Amino acid sequence: MNQQPAPPRRLHRAGILVALMLFGVVWLVFTFPDPAQIDRRSLIALAVVIVLAAFGGIAFSWRRYFGRR
Repeated sequence: MNQQPAPPRRLHRAGILVALMLFGVVWLVFTFPDPAQIDRRSLIALAVVIVLAAFGGIAFSWRRYFGRR
């Protein structure tokens, strides 16, 4: 099989994606009004949203870049 390196565009997109995720986490940390008031239900809801977004992003990328083989 012919294993070619990934085009620079894919690496650029991956870098931008990582930067945006880090920015989102930092923004979330700095915008919490009072971390002591966050209850268990809020943390569970946040975790569900993050997991669903991650699965959606992986499924989109997988279908777009690896589904045609």
